Amino acid sequence: MSAERLAIWPSIDLRGGRVVRLLRGDWDASTEFEGDPVEIARRFEREGADGLHVVDLDAAFGRGENGKEIGRILKEIQIPMQVGGGLRTAAAVEDFLEGVSTARAVVGSLPFLDRPAFSHLLRKSPSSPSSSSSSSFSSFSSSVAARLVVALDCRDGRPTVRGWTEDAGAGDAVSVAREFAALGVRALLVTDVARDGAMTGPNLGLLASIRTVFPGEILASGGMRGPEDLPGVDRALGGGPRGAIFGRALHGGATTVAALVGARGAAAGRGR
Repeated sequence: MSAERLAIWPSIDLRGGRVVRLLRGDWDASTEFEGDPVEIARRFEREGADGLHVVDLDAAFGRGENGKEIGRILKEIQIPMQVGGGLRTAAAVEDFLEGVSTARAVVGSLPFLDRPAFSHLLRKSPSSPSSSSSSSFSSFSSSVAARLVVALDCRDGRPTVRGWTEDAGAGDAVSVAREFAALGVRALLVTDVARDGAMTGPNLGLLASIRTVFPGEILASGGMRGPEDLPGVDRALGGGPRGAIFGRALHGGATTVAALVGARGAAAGRGR
């Protein structure tokens, strides 16, 4: 991802093959949205999304998986894609990376629950590419580390694990982000779980504090409402590759990818 502009990443969260959004990470507080996941992904791509973030909620909560739907999306879109949910062991991550040659894997629990295995993954060279996906990140050929995104799903500024249900026991998010930078992590997905799905605005303080210790790519998530949130996130994460993930605001009709892309362009024009 370029450091020159804020990337727009729509999110598709899957449960039972359907697109849903949880409120603050609560399995029992969900909203289901109409539409085929593949068609929704295509619409996001047509409107100018920079990437697509997909979460397998069933896998994240240990209640099944949505591999068929994720595979269909991977075959149909050209923009970069990353997938998270249930990738809690090094073997599971490696199987995913080998089976899907050009998507990134989002890992939340593994870096905390098995740091040696995660560190080993970061140092590995990639396996021979598969042809199962048409989307691409040009950097993926260089290392496995380029295909891993570490999720910092935070409650009260502390990372959680196991589908946002347990404290990771690793300290505050800033300290953890500093450690991950030293390990060679390339990208972080930072979510304030208390804001996720609530459309109350992003936690700019949390984002800015993590940027001070992490120079790589940071994707902001949790509370996104619409174009009004883009300038604040852009400033908080300035100085490095950055992006914003939008979920409920898009699926619920509060905004569109096209509107977000247009607002970003207008802001860039005013800044010249």
